[in-house]
Amino acid sequence: MTNKELFKIIKALKKNEMEGFDQLYYATKDIVYYTILAIMKDPSLSEDIMQDTYLTMLEKIHSFKQNTSVKSWLTTIARNKSLNEYKKRKRELQVDMSEQEGLFGQTESSSEKELIVREILQKLNETERDIVVYKVLGDLTFKEISKILDIPQGTVSWKYQESIKKLKNTYESR
Repeated sequence: MTNKELFKIIKALKKNEMEGFDQLYYATKDIVYYTILAIMKDPSLSEDIMQDTYLTMLEKIHSFKQNTSVKSWLTTIARNKSLNEYKKRKRELQVDMSEQEGLFGQTESSSEKELIVREILQKLNETERDIVVYKVLGDLTFKEISKILDIPQGTVSWKYQESIKKLKNTYESR
């Protein structure tokens, strides 16, 4: 779904016309989910935060600026909610993340896309993961990713290319 089509849905949502919400959700759910999962590393919690992200989007719909990418706006909400929850849980539990059994625990999925994403997330550092997820799953531009992560656009482009090379080398050596 193009950004122009998403803008139309946002405009309707601003008027409390909820018919387009499902279309918006299905067009953005992957990028929102994987943005959250990259931070939280817990599929169940990620789904909860994802729901909260869409509720917040609806609450703050009137603050959406027309010159902003819808996906960029949503992933920023998702990222902020995830970081807040992560910090809250870190303060509460002080759990050593290195003791976890893997990046995603024991969850199983038949989704080929999710299996690929799991491997990617394990091979890359946090910034590289974010950039690849935003670019590949979110279809965001380097400029949009740069705004979300608050790093220079050239750095985003370079890190993306390096991440792809790293993944390519990893899979070629198998």
